[in-house]
Amino acid sequence: MRSVRIKLIMSAAIMAAVLVAVPLVGVTETEADTAEGMVLDFGYWDTYWVEMDLVEGMTGNDVLDIACSLLGYDEPIRLADGSVYSVNEQMNLVGIQWGFYVLSDGAWVEADPASDVGDQQLVTWARTSGASALVPGVDYTGYSYYSYGSGGNDPVTGEPLRVVTLAPSVTETVVAVGGIDLIVGTDLYSDYPQEMVDRQNDGTITYVGGYTDPNYEWIIKVDPDLVICDGSVGQHVTIADKLRKAGINVVVLYDPVDVSAVYDNTWIVASALGISESANEVIYDLRSTIDIVSGIAGSTNLRVFASLSADPSPWTAGSNTYMSDLIASAGGINIFESQSSGWFMVNKEQIYAKQPQVIIIISSTPVTSDEEYEALLESLDEMWKNTPAYKNGEVYVFSGDAADLLQRPGPRLAIAAELLAKILNPEAFTDRDPLDGVPKYIGDEYEDYLTYQRGDYL
Repeated sequence: MRSVRIKLIMSAAIMAAVLVAVPLVGVTETEADTAEGMVLDFGYWDTYWVEMDLVEGMTGNDVLDIACSLLGYDEPIRLADGSVYSVNEQMNLVGIQWGFYVLSDGAWVEADPASDVGDQQLVTWARTSGASALVPGVDYTGYSYYSYGSGGNDPVTGEPLRVVTLAPSVTETVVAVGGIDLIVGTDLYSDYPQEMVDRQNDGTITYVGGYTDPNYEWIIKVDPDLVICDGSVGQHVTIADKLRKAGINVVVLYDPVDVSAVYDNTWIVASALGISESANEVIYDLRSTIDIVSGIAGSTNLRVFASLSADPSPWTAGSNTYMSDLIASAGGINIFESQSSGWFMVNKEQIYAKQPQVIIIISSTPVTSDEEYEALLESLDEMWKNTPAYKNGEVYVFSGDAADLLQRPGPRLAIAAELLAKILNPEAFTDRDPLDGVPKYIGDEYEDYLTYQRGDYL
């Protein structure tokens, strides 16, 4: 798994002239946005970036042949009609076939592989069911993200990138793909892992504002090469535009509406740092863990209510949320899956009407003892108490570090998936190991209840 660079037309003399003409102060948005190349997408988030000049007279078929040669693959296998059947022994499947796509107004569009690609900046060959299943070609705001880094270094100066992250989930993603040494600034709430907190405490990493109110002047002061934002936060989109106008490279990640979007964001982050190959490993570990615990838990069809607090009328997750995906992967049914899309506020009457069998409370107040847990249960609204979940003792509380697992759509979602699976079908896990269970309240010690995690990112 590796990124490959090839320049087909630029001579060394021309390159030297370009480097002399460009001040060594980092890559501006305009410069970085000129990267050309191909994404080779095998599906299931097994993806490779190959940088090359897309010159006049080159076809989509030529691009694939060049990429396979550079990656050390055999020539693609083509059928009699010229269509691609297999790349590196990854062949067409029922409903999932190799196709050629180009970017049009920021979206992938299937194209004739015999067509000229000289006017394209980014193309892809993908084994997919359609354009909607591809890794996005641009970030949330429509900008390319493939030229900001090269192996974690600035592609112009060769120095390590100076990266600022504006959300805890973004920070954790950068760390997961191997970029902790590049971070020079974070938001106030990025507090994982401990190594990063230590760097914040010793001044190696600087705070640049809050999650919803990043400070432009503070960001400028740390002199970043790249700022990575969360597209679900309006202030991040606004400040991204302002930073780009100041000549600072910015990547805006997609709103993590589901687990698939988290995988896409992982690829985007790693690619922006120039270490796209590391994304495949992280995503594979996340998917493997979720698949393992989902397979053990099976389908319980328990009705689950996930609440962002113990308030009588709290915020909860509807469809198109990573929380709903996690509940489904653990074998349950989100009781508000069909009622609304995204996160929304629900009243206590609606909760009572849905009669949840399991309640998951994400508490901002630490719950670390039986007494505190019982006090929280006693404080619940009477309508909550008249549900099967409460009556049967199926109310679970995530607080402290464990609460972060369910609120940060990043690389620790697989941990959340394991804990939820053990809540919804405890016998499936204790039958394998009588000690492999979880308590009614989970806090900073959540790692004590993990068994099936793949990878080292905990």
